[in-house]
Amino acid sequence: MGLADRDYTRTTRPGMAPLRGRWSMNAILIVVCCAVFALDLLLASLPSTRTAAQISEWAPANPGEMEKARKSGALENGIEVYTQPNANGLGLMFLYPRDLPSALVGQVDPIATAAYQVVSPLRKWMQFTTAEALIGYTPSGSMTGGELWRFVGYGFLHVSVVHLAFNMVGLLVFGPWVERRLGRRRYLAFFMFCVVIGALSFLLLNGLGLAWLEMTDKNFFFPGLLFNDPHTPLIGASAGVYGTILAAAWLHPDEEIMAMFVLPVRLRYFAIVLIIASVWTLLKNGQNAGGEAAHLGGGLAGWLIVQRPRLLEDFFDFFRFLDPVFDRLRGRRAAPAQPFRRTVTDEEVDRILIKAREKGLHGLSARERQALRTASDERRAQGPKAGG
Repeated sequence: MGLADRDYTRTTRPGMAPLRGRWSMNAILIVVCCAVFALDLLLASLPSTRTAAQISEWAPANPGEMEKARKSGALENGIEVYTQPNANGLGLMFLYPRDLPSALVGQVDPIATAAYQVVSPLRKWMQFTTAEALIGYTPSGSMTGGELWRFVGYGFLHVSVVHLAFNMVGLLVFGPWVERRLGRRRYLAFFMFCVVIGALSFLLLNGLGLAWLEMTDKNFFFPGLLFNDPHTPLIGASAGVYGTILAAAWLHPDEEIMAMFVLPVRLRYFAIVLIIASVWTLLKNGQNAGGEAAHLGGGLAGWLIVQRPRLLEDFFDFFRFLDPVFDRLRGRRAAPAQPFRRTVTDEEVDRILIKAREKGLHGLSARERQALRTASDERRAQGPKAGG
């Protein structure tokens, strides 16, 4: 079977309605992800726009001194000094009390240090971290966090061209199947839902991991929990892509695809291998364990939601303006019956009939003759009245 003969290369599938409009929602998501990546890359390359994003907690050089400075208020709006970043854009931040003479900044030991990364303002504003999305603390003890837009924003960022390419190929291959099943509006809601659940999975496992370390005094690492720093960023559309792959696997489990463009494999087995690899990496706390936690959350969300698409109507009704195939899907709520309305009243019909008896049909105007025909058609459409 050639590539052109495979179902996932066709624009329509048997029993499926073609996607409406010039642009599918899947194509729009791909374009948006590519545009955000290009803008992120551009802003990070300009000295005038790039900025520093904290990627680790503040580590006190001397816990006693830091606690003393915090209680005195000396760390409120403290002085931050940045080292020169390395080739990967990584560096250290040094924190000094705000009342330290400028001549001594950099000459004495700092109160605390933290790692930072040079990024664009876009990434700094959109990337997901436990500390910024939920709750974090400054060295002075002030609470930060609650930046809920990060639960969605991180899903449109990517760290490299390869990262972007793999995710966009996933959407390109599997997205149309799911969109044709759900419609444009529900597919957008579906993708965003998977991204949000992916972030929640990362957040939950990271919070449990940090709590576990506090309870066990860092003596034992429980498999499956995330022990990374709460400022570690989560970036990428992979949670949405995994949700799309598992949804497509539920819709077309026996569809044969070309894994890595080389190996023919049924979609159900491809999805199973992806899930096993993610679970194994997470349990071993391997490289990108946090990303795998998001993959599993997004994948599970996609697999569940595609079987219950009506849930998307309830939770994402504000996407109705996109007018998808939505109303033709199973689980559609029945529209309330509308009363039959006649355009010609009985009084008007009686008046015309009396005139016809007196003057004959030739005495009626063209408008009156049309009114009689309309009234007759409406009576037939309404059917016989109950009770005779």
